Amino acid sequence: MGTRGRPKVSEFVEHCIAFKVIQYRKRYNETSYKAWFRLVKHRAFKDLMKDHYKNTSHPEHWVQRLTTSFEAQKKFYTKHIKKWVNKRTGIGSLQDWSFKYKLIKTSRK
Repeated sequence: MGTRGRPKVSEFVEHCIAFKVIQYRKRYNETSYKAWFRLVKHRAFKDLMKDHYKNTSHPEHWVQRLTTSFEAQKKFYTKHIKKWVNKRTGIGSLQDWSFKYKLIKTSRK
């Protein structure tokens, strides 16, 4: 049996979007919110979003909606982009997300 719900976003799409938002934020000295809207206007953005929505029914509709609707762009930012950027900047970047400490038991005699 499979899992229910929407499939997880691929690591490639998550890294690409977060990296470009951080890059635009530093280059143009603006907030992540404004950098996201600058990224939406990029010519290769539609191809990246096709990869994001590949597991949904009618992916063309979702890509078209995200590239044209301001409200859809705002909602996508609050639900996804904010979390991805915060994970890679500030205090979130100091954590190693893949490493787990092992408990070492010592015996004293």
